[in-house]
Amino acid sequence: ALAKTGFTAAFALIFVSELGDKTFFIAALLAMRLGRFTVLTGAVCALSLMSFISVAIGKFFQQIPAAMTTTLPVGEYLAVALLLFFGVRTLKEALDIDEDGDDEDGELADAQEAVSKSAGAGNKKTGFIAGFWETFTLVFIAEWGDRSMLATIALGAAQSPLGVALGASVGHLVATLIAVVGGALLSEKISERQVGITGGILFIVFAVATLAGVF
Repeated sequence: ALAKTGFTAAFALIFVSELGDKTFFIAALLAMRLGRFTVLTGAVCALSLMSFISVAIGKFFQQIPAAMTTTLPVGEYLAVALLLFFGVRTLKEALDIDEDGDDEDGELADAQEAVSKSAGAGNKKTGFIAGFWETFTLVFIAEWGDRSMLATIALGAAQSPLGVALGASVGHLVATLIAVVGGALLSEKISERQVGITGGILFIVFAVATLAGVF
């Protein structure tokens, strides 16, 4: 019953996608400077808000076919196409990364640049509010247009919006918790290539599962 709400699919897809993602590394890097609780709170709030916004966008697209009085499940087909597209693209990007994981343009490098610019802009206050707002802003901007956001839109259009929003939020929470607790150590051991391959396969699996649900 829980799986039918979209909670399980959203949790699994978001959790795997976020491990080794730019927002994961941002949270890990900020936690070393601003504190774990501050960063966890700011990041989870930003990611949860993004999840509900994404689901709302997905629901909006789902309503368009209904307004056109078509009998075709266009919303579901669009979700399948989006999930399949990101699955193939994620796999391609992962396979393009060197075996040793060295990638100057990878997620970790992007996160380091974003955090460095934030610190260089004078955001060095250690107060909770200042740290919360810095984390919230950096994570929200980094997540906007990210594949996990678009995947949430796709799932929100094909399954229960509330289930998907909650599943995505919990997935973000667990991934961010891992980032702020052990992200500094994990950042040296996480293989962006392996995470990308796993995430790409998951995207494709959920695309096929969504398509099967249509029929």
